[in-house]
Amino acid sequence: MPDAATSASTTPDAVLLDALCRDLAETADTVGEAARFASGLALGARLPATALARGGRRRLAWRTLLRTLTDPAGLGWAVRGRGAARAGRLAGMLAGRENLAVSVAVCGLRTRIAAAGAGRPELLLDPGAAAVLGAAGEGRQADAARLFRALVRDRGAGPAFALLAPSFADILAWNALTDANPFNDHAGWQVATGRAATAEPLLGLGAALWAFCGPDRGVAPTGPERPAARPAPPRSRDAAEPQRPAAGPGAPARGKALRPRTRRPGPPAAGLRGHAEALRAHARRLHATVVPVAAVWPGSRSEALRVEVTGFADRCATAANGFALAAAHLDAEHPPH
Repeated sequence: MPDAATSASTTPDAVLLDALCRDLAETADTVGEAARFASGLALGARLPATALARGGRRRLAWRTLLRTLTDPAGLGWAVRGRGAARAGRLAGMLAGRENLAVSVAVCGLRTRIAAAGAGRPELLLDPGAAAVLGAAGEGRQADAARLFRALVRDRGAGPAFALLAPSFADILAWNALTDANPFNDHAGWQVATGRAATAEPLLGLGAALWAFCGPDRGVAPTGPERPAARPAPPRSRDAAEPQRPAAGPGAPARGKALRPRTRRPGPPAAGLRGHAEALRAHARRLHATVVPVAAVWPGSRSEALRVEVTGFADRCATAANGFALAAAHLDAEHPPH
C-alpha cells in the first residue's frame, strides 16, 4: 500500500473531529444549564418548603430532582447556582466529586487539542511543542500546563503563543477545570464552551487575571514573559451572546452554543421537560457524531474516545429521564390546563 494512503487512513478527519468538538462543547453547556435550573428548584425556597409541609407528589418530585442532581450514572454531582446550591457545588468540588458538564467540557478540550496537533505535524519537530502536546495526548493536563508555562518562560509569551496557538488556551482551560483550585473554573468553562461564567465571590476582584495561575505558580507572571491581558468582551444591549475567546478546532460557533443565560419564567414542570428534551437531543447527536470519527481514526485512541462519548450520551439520557419523572410528579399534583 502506498505511504500516502497509509498516512491518510490514520489521520483523523478534521471536519468530523470539528463537529464532535462542537457537539461536546454544546452538550456541556446544555448539561450545565439543565443542572442550574434543577438546582434552583430542588435547593430553592418554594419546592422544598411545600414538599416538606405537604408531602405527596411534590415530595416525590423533590426527591427525584435531588437524586438526579447527584446521580453518578447521570449528572454526577451537578449542584450549581446560588445560595445553598453554590455551597453544595463548592463542597462537591472540594471533595473531588465528578460533574458531567465538566467531564464533557474536558473531553471536548482534549479532542480539540488532539485535532490541532494532528493538523500540524510540524509541531512535533519542535522539542518544546512536542513535549506539551505529548503530555496532553497522554492525559497529563497538569504536566502539559507546566510545560507550556516553562515554554513561555524560556522563549517569551509571543513566540510560545504563536507556536502552540490556539491549543494553549485549551490546555490551560483543561488544567483549570481539573486542578485543585475550584475558583478558576469559570475561566476554563468560558474557553471550553464559549459561555461566560461569573467567578465565585470568595475569590474577590481580579478573578479572571488569576484564573490560569496554577498551584505551582503562586504569583502571577511578571515582566516580558507575562501574557497580554485578555480584553473584556464588549457589552451589547441585550448581552445575549458573550464573546468567545480564541480557541482551537471545534470551538462553538457564535450564536450556536452561546445562548442567553436568562430564561422566561414558566411552570417548573414545563421547564424540566424542556431541559429533558434538550438532553435527549444532545445524547442522540453525540451517538451519531462519534461513530464516523472512530471510523476515520482507527486504533485504541478512537475506541477510547467512542466509549467515553457514548457514556456521556447515555448519562444525558439518564438525567433526562430523571427530569421527566420529576415533571410528571409535579403535573400529577397540579395538572396543566
